[in-house]
Amino acid sequence: MRRSWEWFQQRATSAHARAWLALLAFSESSFFLIPPDVLLIAMLAARAGRWVQLAAITSVASLAGAVAGYLIGAFVFEPLAQPIIEFYSLTEEFAHVGDLYSKSTFWAVLLAAFTPIPYKVFVLAGGFFMVPLVPFLLASALGRSARFFLIAWLSHKFGPRAAELFIENFKFITLIVLVLCAIVASVYFDLPALFF
Repeated sequence: MRRSWEWFQQRATSAHARAWLALLAFSESSFFLIPPDVLLIAMLAARAGRWVQLAAITSVASLAGAVAGYLIGAFVFEPLAQPIIEFYSLTEEFAHVGDLYSKSTFWAVLLAAFTPIPYKVFVLAGGFFMVPLVPFLLASALGRSARFFLIAWLSHKFGPRAAELFIENFKFITLIVLVLCAIVASVYFDLPALFF
């Protein structure tokens, strides 16, 4: 993450920065590994007053990528989705996602959309297992928006140094978020399907 930071800083100040942000957010939802958070933070360091706009671009593009990933998982799994899963060595995780979906589509997607868990696995699995589209899209929109708007607000509120601290402590922050989400998930996954 630290080595990538300089590259993202260069993209953040380019004339096509918003297009880069949208492309990265779109692709990360369905097949790419690097999360758009890094570029979003770098852009906020250069454009502090545009945090709402940049968070919105990231959220909408990510949701569009989720729709594309869902369709890939549903209709062209073997030629496109399966190679992606195997490339990132996520075969076991993919099978586990199927178990989570059997309990609650909404909470499974919301957890993945907000945390650093590989969201693309849930997206591709959502199409493969043909989970209901309404809870899938609703949870994706809520989780992705909450994540990107929170990151954008924190970066805007505390300045460029907050962005650097985020990159430097990414693993630690990820661990905290995962532990908190695991606690929440352990409570809600044992309840009846609250939403769908």
